[in-house]
Amino acid sequence: MKAFLVALLVAGSVARFVSVANAQLPPGSVKTVGTAHSHSVSLPLSQMTPCPGAIGPAAPGRKSEPGGNFLSEPIVSFDGLHVGELPAGDDCSLGGYASDDSGAVGFDHYVQFVNTAIVVYDKSGNVLAGPVSTTTFWQSQPDCGGPTQIWSDAVVRFDRYANRWVVSRPGGGPYGQDLCMAVSQTSDPTGPYDQYAFEVNNTTNQLAGFFNDYPKISVFTDAYYATADPNKIFSGLGNTISAFERAAMLTGNPDPKFVTFFVPAPRNPFQTTRSHMLAADLEGTRLPLRDTPEYVVQVQDSHLGFPAGRLQVYEFHVDWDSPSSSTLVPTASLVPQPFNSNACHDEFVCIEQPGAQRLDSLSYGYMMQRLTYRNFGPRQTLLLNHTVAAGGDPSQDHAGIRWYELRMTTRGRTRSPWEIYQQGTYAPDANDRWLGSIAMDRNGNIALGFNVSGASVFPSIHYVGRRPTDPLGTLPSGEMSLIDGGGVQLGPGNTSFGDYSQMTIDPVDDCTFWYTGTYYLTTNNPNDWHTRIGSFRFTNCHGSDEVSDK
Repeated sequence: MKAFLVALLVAGSVARFVSVANAQLPPGSVKTVGTAHSHSVSLPLSQMTPCPGAIGPAAPGRKSEPGGNFLSEPIVSFDGLHVGELPAGDDCSLGGYASDDSGAVGFDHYVQFVNTAIVVYDKSGNVLAGPVSTTTFWQSQPDCGGPTQIWSDAVVRFDRYANRWVVSRPGGGPYGQDLCMAVSQTSDPTGPYDQYAFEVNNTTNQLAGFFNDYPKISVFTDAYYATADPNKIFSGLGNTISAFERAAMLTGNPDPKFVTFFVPAPRNPFQTTRSHMLAADLEGTRLPLRDTPEYVVQVQDSHLGFPAGRLQVYEFHVDWDSPSSSTLVPTASLVPQPFNSNACHDEFVCIEQPGAQRLDSLSYGYMMQRLTYRNFGPRQTLLLNHTVAAGGDPSQDHAGIRWYELRMTTRGRTRSPWEIYQQGTYAPDANDRWLGSIAMDRNGNIALGFNVSGASVFPSIHYVGRRPTDPLGTLPSGEMSLIDGGGVQLGPGNTSFGDYSQMTIDPVDDCTFWYTGTYYLTTNNPNDWHTRIGSFRFTNCHGSDEVSDK
């Protein structure tokens, strides 16, 4: 495709795009360069009108001392946003059956988003601001708020390196072709936010009018990154990966640049090819070397239209002085142990509940947030997870979680290729486990949070972990409960549950894991989901970053 320049008039402002083919990516890949087409500053979140009938004080939490195992019981555990407590007809209660639960911990706060609301807590679970509806939060940004906008798929991150809060959601009219981004102006998440709309799906990459489905944002040193799956009713076109000019957004610049690559999925005449990408989300106190690119990983499954099962690693080199010179290059194609992401016989729905309909597994090519990156000096690590058929056989109707630790060794400025250091499938019994989120603390301990459900187990929120000295590929801590569910999800066609969960690391000690997920307290309403927020840690986490080969 030849490069060309397009001027597009949007909301009274001119957005400029350049579209360039990239020979190192699959045929049909397109690079788009532009700037935000609108910018606004919100009211302080604390001054926004809260949801009518908003939640009161947090549900009583609990604090536990670490038990005899090396992974603690919940240190703090309290209820987060609960759609059933908000009155019918209010913007806050319009959310679908999936909560789209996202949460991040900062130095003094915990911020939680669900599909229709945002709330700010202190670390004991006391509400400091909100809940505020998503529509209200974005009301100063016409391309992101209002009754015609998409209100699902909000995601929040804490940028510990700038001490700011970053939020994203699809936007831009009923089709959601924009990606909306907000950055807090200070370290206080209850204050004002600079809000931006970026038309990442546009005429130049032939994605205008395509919804930015399942977007996930990441924090890295040179940019904020976002991946999404552009579609019109599950078209399986491929993936976009975008870089946004972090330095400009942190200063409230109204015209930050962006670079978007569209990577099409391979065409398969016999089935729809499904894939998902995630960009690395930086964690820990040690920054990567200055010339370190952003790493992007895609899970490719032969059962979902790809030639073979692979972990495809890309390097995204963004050049803000000359954005059109930015590159996305596939650099490693890693061969994992065999897996089958098609856990539900091509029907998507197989997660069992006691005496109720089955739930969506999100196993068909979706990586679960986050792809965490940590620099240990002589080595770099990436952690990721996705849902698979337990034992590789979807006829078992049994979902488990495949997880990986990738490593790259570093000597000075010389880096080795990425390799799979360890991998495993967590499926210890006949219950389903899905919607995982994985992270690593400063000493190399790994924790995996997830939902678990089964014929006699209500959907619940559990976690498990491993130390660096444990046998590779294992999570031997014993399964811990953040909260056990007390009901099932009901309703004809109501199979979408949670959609994702989120594990983050407390920047205060770089040891404490904070996790949020979805559950049902009772079976009394088809759309009465609850969320839970809690923290825990490994008893051996202390001191400086682990740098051994374990």
